[in-house]
Amino acid sequence: MRVTEALLVRRAEHNERNLTTLEEIGLHGQGIERIELINQLCRHLRILYLQSNVICKIEQLHRLKELEVLNLALNNILRVQNLQRCESLRRLDLTANFIDKAGLLSLHSLQENEHLEELLLLGNPCAAWPGYRTYVLGTLPRLQRLDAEPVLPSERIAAARQLPALHAQLLGELAAEGVDLEEAAQVEDDSLLDAEFIPETGIVGEDGELRRPWCPATRILDQREDEAREAAAAQQKRADQERAAGLFGEPELEPPLRVGLPEVVEGEPILQKNEGKWEYRLEESSDGRSIQLDVAMGRYLDTSAIQADVQPFFVRLLAKGRLLQLALPAEVSPDAAVAQRSRTTGNLLITMPLADQQAALRAMAATAGSSRCAAGAENAPGVGNRAGESLCVGGLRSKLAAQQGAAEMLPALVSVAEDGGSCDGDLELPPL
Repeated sequence: MRVTEALLVRRAEHNERNLTTLEEIGLHGQGIERIELINQLCRHLRILYLQSNVICKIEQLHRLKELEVLNLALNNILRVQNLQRCESLRRLDLTANFIDKAGLLSLHSLQENEHLEELLLLGNPCAAWPGYRTYVLGTLPRLQRLDAEPVLPSERIAAARQLPALHAQLLGELAAEGVDLEEAAQVEDDSLLDAEFIPETGIVGEDGELRRPWCPATRILDQREDEAREAAAAQQKRADQERAAGLFGEPELEPPLRVGLPEVVEGEPILQKNEGKWEYRLEESSDGRSIQLDVAMGRYLDTSAIQADVQPFFVRLLAKGRLLQLALPAEVSPDAAVAQRSRTTGNLLITMPLADQQAALRAMAATAGSSRCAAGAENAPGVGNRAGESLCVGGLRSKLAAQQGAAEMLPALVSVAEDGGSCDGDLELPPL
């Protein structure tokens, strides 16, 4: 992936997408292969995160005079270069790159960065060299921390004394290994890895599997293959959606974001819509007097961005330009509706009282009375409840009516015993 202006603008949401005044940006994990455009569009950057990419070379950062923190961990960096003009650089993170023993010769390019205080080189092949820490501290005596460990004054003095001997030892070892010393010390090298075409590094084994060595070229090849697979999967998904959606094979286009609640046309049916794919529950309240709508809006969505509209037979919500429209099972009183928002979960709860409260009370009374009568008849001992001498007339009437095939029967609000007593546990209902 390449760094584009669109990518930079998308990652600058915290600064209102303004690149000219941007001071911090995170471009980590984007599969970036080269550093470009940043020093042209973001001149006032102070913090730049580029970790977890496949960058092979430090380049095009010379205009960032205010850059203080640069994170290039988990990339393909081979040597330290092109940072001499970053005058304000204080912290440089090169953890887990590919800087080998020869790459230590390029550290002298950081001597011009007078404000550099912290350097991280853990996870690089050069850190395995026995004289690594002493050599780095001798080359960069201004460092205050190396690999997250503070530098002691005595350690700095000892490194300055041992640097000439360590430098000669390093040159001797590299020469014995056949390394070109002039090329290793060059900080303006143009690597072949910057090219668009990367030759295959792997070898097919006897089992038919491709095995690649761990190197910068391998990381780039793996990244490009992953991007190709993701692009192919996305294209296939779009093709499947276009094939399955719509009538007669016509593709179903994603509706544009709504600015406001749509107008309701009188006489047209209310269609169920959930354009935001929100999870919701539409149910009756525990007391049976209202209908409750609980929508999982997310805790980070500002309440001012939510529009709610309650009508007698439907309810509508608009958030993030997406509409949630639900038909109600009964008529409600819009003026008495109440909306509440949870501070912990962000859920939106809309309580809509029923328009006919008397009908709700009658239904509750009928349900409670029938359940109590059934419980009394079931728990009474003996046939016909002779020991209890208490049988609910409502339950008896219901049983007789069922046997006689009666079509209509009013619910019994108050159950009376055969001998004039009331059923156990009966409560008087409030007047309707």
